Amino acid sequence: MLKIDVKKYESLIGAVGNILTWYDFALVMPLTVVLMSHFFPENTSYFVKILGGLIVSMGLFSRPFGAMIFGPIGDKFGREKAISLSVLLMAVPTVIIGITPDYESIGIFAPIIVIVCRILQGISMGGEYTSTMVHLVEKAPSNKRGFYGSWTDAGNQLGVFLSGQSIVWLYSFFTGEEVYSFAWRIPFLCGIFLLPFAFLVPKQTKKKKTVSEASIFSLLLHHQKEVFCTMAITAFSAVGFYTLWTFLPYYLVSEQLMSLDESALCGVMASLISIISIFVAGYLSDKYKRKPFLILGIVGTFITCSVMFIFKVKSFNYWLITESFFGFFIGLYYASRAAFFSESFPKQVRCTAVSISLSVAQAVFGGLTPVVMVWLIDIPGYFALLPIFIVSVVALISLAMLKDRTGEKLI
Repeated sequence: MLKIDVKKYESLIGAVGNILTWYDFALVMPLTVVLMSHFFPENTSYFVKILGGLIVSMGLFSRPFGAMIFGPIGDKFGREKAISLSVLLMAVPTVIIGITPDYESIGIFAPIIVIVCRILQGISMGGEYTSTMVHLVEKAPSNKRGFYGSWTDAGNQLGVFLSGQSIVWLYSFFTGEEVYSFAWRIPFLCGIFLLPFAFLVPKQTKKKKTVSEASIFSLLLHHQKEVFCTMAITAFSAVGFYTLWTFLPYYLVSEQLMSLDESALCGVMASLISIISIFVAGYLSDKYKRKPFLILGIVGTFITCSVMFIFKVKSFNYWLITESFFGFFIGLYYASRAAFFSESFPKQVRCTAVSISLSVAQAVFGGLTPVVMVWLIDIPGYFALLPIFIVSVVALISLAMLKDRTGEKLI
């Protein structure tokens, strides 16, 4: 434990740690092509090729396991303990990926090591993200929980943005050949900067353990409505997020509506607007309740998504504007989500409940969205709108079933 008083800055430390955690977790996405060439080469076995296809998705599918591990730890031993352990579990695998020899050097062990590291990163994210979310909301004054909580999802966007921007920086200092050869390792080695956050944990007083209350079975038994409503609301954001930042670039380029660099620029603009929207709406949600922003975000995102897939316009300005609106509306949704979810559960099970609800929904709906969208987009008609329509309707119904506890004392 570092000999430093961090009590005064623990909320800021948690927010910055969350940003760096998302940076580590998201690095695989912009560097997938490079990782495939080093660890999952084309001229190898079918088994290795299958592993290569799982390099991104395994980070999502393993998140529920992190929720089941770190959620109860957060409820039994404190949010800080869960955050500390999960941050450590993210930083170490990230650095290991950066130093692992390629397939030509150690054979089958190379792709196995990378996949195991990716699984560990997913387990970490299943605990760190939601533990930080709960921790920031609980530490916030009652009239600022929306703003404090908004830092977790803004951290999500900032981390993803930084991971993509790191590739741009690489090309500023190295040639394309050097990036593919060795420089790609540098962003992963920067994962070491996350390590100190695993130890910047304030001392906490001992508290009575509530093992039975914090167990998963007890949680599902006594808080079924809240858990499943939270899952349903999260399903909306999973479909929306992976439609905008994963499927849409593929769709625009494959349909020859935009070039790859133009699509990337639109995505960056959507991210920046989303970040601003999250902070502003998070602040306002403390004054005007959480539900209005959640509802406006869901409805606005669905309308914008509908416009995108109904009108196939070949215009950079058109897509820049529509994606910016998409980012704005989904930012409204993200803004008060952390506070709304945390306020929906009692303290004894809050960390477990939020972790499981978010991680399961993200794994299922986030992991399947790009695949389903690629299939639906080729069917005549507007079937591509089905996923976002279904999850939007279910999310709105679920919102109506939960109480808005803005400003109330945490239960």
